[in-house]
Amino acid sequence: MDDLIRAWERIETWLREHQCTSALSELQPPASEEAIQSLQDAVPYPLHPHLVQWLRIHGGALLYDAPIWPGGYVPYNVEALKGGPEYMAEMLEEFNEQRDEDPEHWVLEPWADPLWLPIAGRHTGQSLLIDHRPGDTYGNIIEIDYEGNEVTAFRWTTLGEMIGLMARSLESGSPLPYSGQYARVPRLDEGPPRYLNWKLEKIQD
Repeated sequence: MDDLIRAWERIETWLREHQCTSALSELQPPASEEAIQSLQDAVPYPLHPHLVQWLRIHGGALLYDAPIWPGGYVPYNVEALKGGPEYMAEMLEEFNEQRDEDPEHWVLEPWADPLWLPIAGRHTGQSLLIDHRPGDTYGNIIEIDYEGNEVTAFRWTTLGEMIGLMARSLESGSPLPYSGQYARVPRLDEGPPRYLNWKLEKIQD
């Protein structure tokens, strides 16, 4: 987890060197241990250690105030994270209801799970989640787009990997792996204020 801390320090250094701190300034200070414990008490499974480490760096942000993660995602603060299990339960109920209306022709994979925790969101409604299910998928970062053709999609193996790849991408200017066909490429938009835009680009064959 030290790698996650060092990678985020590199990201903050890069943003400051490029006078691109508008979103960075909106991130909240580290969450207190009491706040993290209150989140753990509200979630019915052990929080992934990368999420806990992240909250000890920044306690998230108010919704839509810091679109700093790839795709313009804003990391949720502790209070927003607490609502994750209830939100997943509602989405799973909706999924089951729609599937039960026409089970013979239903082809979509479930778009919710009791052990998925939403950790970041976009103003257009998409979410990033951490998979807390035991096994090979534990810690995976999943993107959910309830309006897209691919409702759920794997993005990165862990939050630590995502942040590490962000740091490498910013420092080298190389694309950030995102899917089999697309990457996120860091671009500086002049604004004002100046901000980081992780532009979606198709991978060249």
